[in-house]
Amino acid sequence: MLWTAETIEVLKRLALEGRSASVIAAELGAASRNAVIGKANRIGIKLNGGGGASAAGGYRARLATIPRPKPAWSFADSEVGEMRRVRFEEIREFACRWPLGDPRSENFAYCGLTPVKGRSYCAGHCRMAYRPPETRTRRSPQDRGWSARPRIPGGCDDLGEQPRPSIGGAPAAPEVIQRRALS
Repeated sequence: MLWTAETIEVLKRLALEGRSASVIAAELGAASRNAVIGKANRIGIKLNGGGGASAAGGYRARLATIPRPKPAWSFADSEVGEMRRVRFEEIREFACRWPLGDPRSENFAYCGLTPVKGRSYCAGHCRMAYRPPETRTRRSPQDRGWSARPRIPGGCDDLGEQPRPSIGGAPAAPEVIQRRALS
């Protein structure tokens, strides 16, 4: 398609009206919507297809300002009830799969209570297995108390050793190699 000044002005006008690339392509007689998308990108026009004009404080910005109540953690007050102690052979999809005891012993079993919809455990065991949403925040290594470089026990840092001096800009060879070279 030949992009003239007129077609570019129509493209800008329709984009500001919030029209999609398909609608603009149909109106301009363009070969495809991708031709419209490509031209819009090259001249710096944002196409948002069906929404209002893309201006600061648009639809998404307004959505972000709407206060939403934080959902309470559904397992906060859950307790584990009297467990049924279901053996492996008896367990079905309607039974909590929280393991009880040592898997190698004959007394090993599963909880067996009714699980929470979409989970493998009953509400009481979900409380133990999953963390509340606010504790899942990602922390940096510095916040966790980790150093940027791992310390090796018994390494140079612990013994107070200094790196060997270089000779003529090249790193110095270890003493053992230097002694063998001289002998």
